[in-house]
Amino acid sequence: MVWAGVVVGSRRNLRRAASFGVMRETSRCGGADRLPNQSTTKESAPMKRRPLAAVAALAMTIVVAPGTVAATAQPTGLAAGPVTAKQSLETPATEGSFTLTGADAAAYRLPADVDQVWSTRYPDGSVQTRYQQVVANAEVLGGQVTVFRNAEGRKTSVIGAHFASLQPTNAKRLSLADSLDVAADLLGTRGERSSTLHIDPRDGRLYYEVETRRFAKRPFLWVDAATGNIRNRFDAITEEGEGIGIKGDTKTIDTSGPDGAYRMISSDHRQETYDAQNQTNHPGVLMTDPDDNWNLDQPQNLSPSQAAGVDAHYYAELVDDFYANTFGRNSIDDNGMQIISTVHYDVGYCNAFWNGEQMTYGDGDSPETCKPLSGGLDVIGHELTHGVTEFTSGLIYENESGALNEAFSDMIGNTTEFYADRRSLDPAAEPDWLIGEDVIPAGVYGGAEAGFRDMSDPEADGDPDHYSERYTGTNDNGGVHTNSGIPNHAYWLAVNGGTNAGCDGVGSGGHVHAVDCDVRVPAVGLNRTKNIFYRGFTSLTEYANFCDARAGTMAVAGDNSRLAIRKAWAAVGVRAGCEPAVPPPPPCVGDATAQIPFESPHPYGNNGNCTWTFDNGSRGFAFHFSLLETEAGYDYVYIKDANGNVLARYDGTHPLPGGVTTPCIPTRVGSVQLTTDQAVTDQGFKVDAVEDC
Repeated sequence: MVWAGVVVGSRRNLRRAASFGVMRETSRCGGADRLPNQSTTKESAPMKRRPLAAVAALAMTIVVAPGTVAATAQPTGLAAGPVTAKQSLETPATEGSFTLTGADAAAYRLPADVDQVWSTRYPDGSVQTRYQQVVANAEVLGGQVTVFRNAEGRKTSVIGAHFASLQPTNAKRLSLADSLDVAADLLGTRGERSSTLHIDPRDGRLYYEVETRRFAKRPFLWVDAATGNIRNRFDAITEEGEGIGIKGDTKTIDTSGPDGAYRMISSDHRQETYDAQNQTNHPGVLMTDPDDNWNLDQPQNLSPSQAAGVDAHYYAELVDDFYANTFGRNSIDDNGMQIISTVHYDVGYCNAFWNGEQMTYGDGDSPETCKPLSGGLDVIGHELTHGVTEFTSGLIYENESGALNEAFSDMIGNTTEFYADRRSLDPAAEPDWLIGEDVIPAGVYGGAEAGFRDMSDPEADGDPDHYSERYTGTNDNGGVHTNSGIPNHAYWLAVNGGTNAGCDGVGSGGHVHAVDCDVRVPAVGLNRTKNIFYRGFTSLTEYANFCDARAGTMAVAGDNSRLAIRKAWAAVGVRAGCEPAVPPPPPCVGDATAQIPFESPHPYGNNGNCTWTFDNGSRGFAFHFSLLETEAGYDYVYIKDANGNVLARYDGTHPLPGGVTTPCIPTRVGSVQLTTDQAVTDQGFKVDAVEDC
């Protein structure tokens, strides 16, 4: 049994045209740092019933000295391969992956090359806004920044990744239509197909991400924009009136229609439920009933039984209400998206999936091994959360980002059970920390418990509960379901407190380990933990790893909960000093020959020592800066002549307009050198002209 997760960049999803294969123009906002005006404020949900075990100052210094030497050090781009770099909440930066809190977050200025993607206002008045970096009209892979502002508009935390010096390293020789042809040659012509231009910050290559949508498949190809070669490929299908449900319980469902022709469409048209009639078509036939008493339930695992549809329809509305009342979210896309569900998919199909547009549920193969999948509230909460992930972080469905995608769906899936229990909305079920226990009987997957994952003790189902034991192979898209046990257990520990389940040797399928068993996590409780992980996970970049998830959840935790969240991650082996998924580029070194205009990255990186050397062709000239901003007292711009003599030194921010003109350089060759320390950056400089003197 697998439930796979959907992954596509949220920015592209929000712009998807009705007809695929058409390139959309990008609307640029120039990085305007403004408050969004979207508001989806809803009443917060009460706690559940069951107890659960310095930026640079404005300054400028000029040192004038006589004399005359050329300088040294070239600004380089991103490394072509993996880069070793460490990043955590304790070492904020604004290159590569970063998280900022407190004064660093308040002083953060959005770069000019990002577009706003979405914004959400929470019941407490705080606002979460997502931005996407765009370079050469291409969306940057992993280049997303999420900014949190409090009710007064002050930035409180910033989570994301940005690549200031990124430029394409290949020419875009293929058109969008060419990329669609490449996909058609490899996959055939069936299905709907779309393509979006991206750039990979790891090597600067432009590529097209081509998505193909079929009934039960959703293959993605990354097609190099210069050569047509395939850079990556994966399938992103996320597997997993009054009526009688799968458990034999009676539910009141919201339907519509005149007497004699009731349809499974909610009165507000937010939910529709269809019957695939044990075929593989979508969405199938709209479910109807003559008297609005949906009780045709034998046999459950075959059409036209209504039990699977009753549960799919009822639970979809319940999860929709959970998101609205808990997070102020307006459906899957936060814009009132209709939730379409299809039941009775195929014959003997023991799975459920979100395909990017709707939910689909199989009937299972028998009551003894797998019941109709729509009978589990956690299953439906899990799968609909894949949709939320698609419209927020867009976590890519492979390796650690895919495991985070799966884990977030597990977290919310189980949290909806406690939400329903608090309100007596699902009396036939008991909330717990198992996944799929209402549809998968005990013993089917080898464990004594029902279901197939256990957040309280992942090893009980053979999944790792500590980072040192993670799966590193290529099966299951790099272990997206297996490794989800690690963040799942961190969530459980944050809610309930305690030590890693593998430390006591009790349960865990007989497994025991000693690593990090000295870490005892104080309980945060479900009410706070669900909000921390929701805000943190929806802010992650699309290629985030466990280290990024740690930093993101800590950044939004607040002072009262941050230590507990830190300990929850430490207990599963994700600690301070871990490496983010998208580390910053290495410091610039070497020589660079400059042509007017030239500039530093905006913002520049830490630990840099870069020199741009310019040959004017004649003696006697001065550089003119249209931008000159560094961290005052720590990062410096030096003006030197051909002999290396320092003619001026600048730091801090010089007010514009007007810019800055340097002292006269008496030699034919002059240089600009930028040196930076290990923390806090600014926008750097831009030399837009030279003047005779």
